[in-house]
Amino acid sequence: MSFIAMSTRHQYVDLLASLPVLPVMPFGREPLPISAIRLEHRLEALSAGHRDSLQKLETLLDWQYLGLDVSTEAYLQRYRQAAPQLAEHGVNDLLVSMLERHTLVTALRRRRSGEPAPAFGERWGFGPRLAHISAHWHAPLFGVGAVFPWLSEAWEHLEQDRPRELERLLMEECGRQLTRARQYDRFDFREVVIYWLRWRLIAAWQRYNAEAVERRLQADIERGLGDYGALF
Repeated sequence: MSFIAMSTRHQYVDLLASLPVLPVMPFGREPLPISAIRLEHRLEALSAGHRDSLQKLETLLDWQYLGLDVSTEAYLQRYRQAAPQLAEHGVNDLLVSMLERHTLVTALRRRRSGEPAPAFGERWGFGPRLAHISAHWHAPLFGVGAVFPWLSEAWEHLEQDRPRELERLLMEECGRQLTRARQYDRFDFREVVIYWLRWRLIAAWQRYNAEAVERRLQADIERGLGDYGALF
């Protein structure tokens, strides 16, 4: 192995060593071991190119950058522009796996609502199986249930209108995928991104729980106040 390859492989050993261990799965009650501000500060150690790739990932994953008026084609165009750099930095597959999972759930929702199969050549999602899904639109789990074992449970949650259970299932699968993607003998940009994605996953679940608790509390208050709720 060349010195350059070795140095790249261990490029961020100090950065990763400075980051606290995250829970394996996001559903525990312990708080995040590092705050968003502190994590952002640590990530300043990334090179300029890697910081740019991380920003591109964020703009492709965060709804705050997308907005309701961003069309599918506009999003796909944004992805196509970022993909070569993300691939060069060894993280494009991580993003595609997440987007393909979203595509499969979108397909389940579309079929459940009675929508027809996407037209041939239509760009409506991500992953190498778009044509297969369209061609097997009415087959059980689009004929890919063996490839994605979680898809059967996702369909059950959709059928039974269990959004919270579906959300948890998707987060669990994302957590498993990120764990499988880790290479424990490497300390490169890919490992930093995996840590960052796992941190986001845990933070999202905790935020989801907090928002759910707040909604339940508000509902209890309104039930308790009855008509007097209009006074507050």
